[in-house]
Amino acid sequence: VNSPEAAELLLFQLAIENANSSCRKAIDPIRNQAKTLTDLIRACQNVGSDEYKAEMIAAALARQLTVAWVAAKCFACGWEGHIKKDCPKVKRGGRNQAKNPTQLCARCQKGYHWSNQCRSKFDKNGNPLPAQVPGNGKRGVRSGAPKVFNRTPNVGPI
Repeated sequence: VNSPEAAELLLFQLAIENANSSCRKAIDPIRNQAKTLTDLIRACQNVGSDEYKAEMIAAALARQLTVAWVAAKCFACGWEGHIKKDCPKVKRGGRNQAKNPTQLCARCQKGYHWSNQCRSKFDKNGNPLPAQVPGNGKRGVRSGAPKVFNRTPNVGPI
């Protein structure tokens, strides 16, 4: 080839066509942006290094994880692509939005509400109810010094 520009283009094209498979994978994303042969060489210089292998393994694992995630089947509706906690068909309700109880209140025996939400002052027979103690009530943490058991008495000098 007589023209230096034609020789440069031919060399560039041959470098792309004769590259091995791992170099081709590195060249393909920059193929349209690369202007010179040195751009292609820079793209291929990390091929085969530990860093490049780690990037390839990470990309392969990411593809497999997305395939496995798409194949996940919902146990609520049976459709693929999501799991039960993300199911659009399941009615959502937070902890405070729990459905009403099916039994009478354990505290007042008058209504279908939770005993921790009971505001009645009297039970179903008209007897006054004790004041509600929030939290653990009497079962909570005790105050005062810790009790010591199995303590031997202090015996002075004999």
